[in-house]
Parts: sequence; structure tokens; C-alpha cells
Amino acid sequence: MGWKKCAMIPAPVPSKESLKPIGGGAKGVFRPYTVTKIPVFTSETWCFKIDGLVMNPRVYNWEQFVQIPRKVQVSDFHCITGWSVFDITYEGILLKDILQEAGIKSGAVQVKLYSGDGVYTDSLSIGQALLDDVMVAVLQDGRPISPDFGGPVRLIVPKMYAYKGVKWLNRIEVIDHKHAGYWEKRGYSKNAWIHKAGSTI
Repeated sequence: MGWKKCAMIPAPVPSKESLKPIGGGAKGVFRPYTVTKIPVFTSETWCFKIDGLVMNPRVYNWEQFVQIPRKVQVSDFHCITGWSVFDITYEGILLKDILQEAGIKSGAVQVKLYSGDGVYTDSLSIGQALLDDVMVAVLQDGRPISPDFGGPVRLIVPKMYAYKGVKWLNRIEVIDHKHAGYWEKRGYSKNAWIHKAGSTI
């Protein structure tokens, strides 16, 4: 899969469920796509911001971020161009837990998601962002996520096509309006459901 050594120190320590991994290991081949050059991060300069319409905005440095308790899930990855990878074990923080900790203010409509490349953005409705399996992931099959695949941190939205899974995620902003993401401005659906076409969640 072209895994690269994690350049972020300290590296996240995988749980027992990730080390197995409980999904048995990814089945399929990832085909990395990017709209920019792959950004380079260091432990000293990387940060993760949660702001906008929240009661408790936060900025985490890398050392603080990897100390946040994580969960493990198994999910599939579907690219809108027609390929998939199955049974991937992801470890990370559920987006709903991040938002609940931050405290969503009244008037919030969407969660805007920023890539560390400074170009790519996307968004989820509040209802979508609070789904049980939307994850801010830091480990994939027990290893730090390679920069090629969106590491050190990327969003995973298993029920939607992968363009919703923002790579190099470093900011979550709760907003009071609808935001069209990078590919949505270029004609992609704002609701990228794989099996729930037309859902209004």
C-alpha cells in the first residue's frame, strides 16, 4: 500500500483492536487522488482547530491531539470513480464526540471541514456530522495514515463517497449557512450517499 513512516512525533499508539486489526486488514487497493501537492506537516507546526458556532472552541497541538481517547471501527471506502476498499480498521475520534465536547450553538446549519492543503474543503449537515460512524481518523489498520492517503488526520464518512472524507483534516468550523465543497462546486452532489440517494439528513 505504499505506507510511509509516520513523521509526526509522538506517533499515535494503536489499540489492541487496531493491531489485530479487527477488520482483518483492508481488502482492495487504494488509488490516491489529490487536487494539490501532498502537504508536508511537522509535529511542531501542525495544529487542529475547532471553532465557529461552538461554546468551547479549541486548538490542539499534535501531542495534545494524540492523547484524545479514540475508538475503533471497521468500514468500507468507496470512491465515486468506481473503486472500493473493504473491511478497513480505522481508529480515531468520532466527529459527534468532538462536536458534543465543543458544544454546538443554536443557529448551526453545517460543519465545514478544512484540509491542511489550504485548498480543499467540504461540509456535512449537523445531522450527518452526528452520525455514529463519521470519524476523524489517525490510524488505518493499526498504522498511522500515510500522507498519500490523507494523514496524519483525515475524515472518514463510510456511508458517503470518499470525496466527503477530507484529507489532511486540520480544522472543523460549525457554520450558520450551507457550504459547497471543492468538488460540489464542480458538479458533484452535496449529499454523497452511497445507498441513500435523496436523503435529507
